Amino acid sequence: MSVAHPDRRPRYASHRYDDDLLLKVPILLWLALVFLVRHLLLLGITFLPTTGEEIEVLRNLVRPEFVFADLPAALVMAAGFRRRRPCPDWVRRIWRHAREILSLSIVMYLGLLVATLAGSSLPLRDAIDEPLLLSLLASLAVAVYLWRSRLVADVVRDCPGRHDA
Repeated sequence: MSVAHPDRRPRYASHRYDDDLLLKVPILLWLALVFLVRHLLLLGITFLPTTGEEIEVLRNLVRPEFVFADLPAALVMAAGFRRRRPCPDWVRRIWRHAREILSLSIVMYLGLLVATLAGSSLPLRDAIDEPLLLSLLASLAVAVYLWRSRLVADVVRDCPGRHDA
């Protein structure tokens, strides 16, 4: 009788793998990446050709200081799009540290948020509104997902180099 080694990665169903036999990036991780680059996306949307009235709400949501917190997550997103067998060296280096880089993005956002709130002339009770609170809670939920999901841990480990192909 064969007993599975406890340190072995769990095997996933065949639908979890792509044609190169790499674990597919789960949709929840893609959604987390989109959330973490939301300021860059909103900034890009504001440059779309419009009359200006319908996009005014989005322009008010874009805070330039928060765009810097999106840059590490954008790097991971770019690596995620380029992840295929064999993974280029730069993709492998970024992808293997994706959870740490995404956590850095979250910490940068939280730091910038605290600095913005501290520099505000409004009392804290008035400075924190519902969208800001939702963004804060969603950022914390993404951090928990990144570090608690075994699938995410296995996906970021699964990026073979040229010699592993």
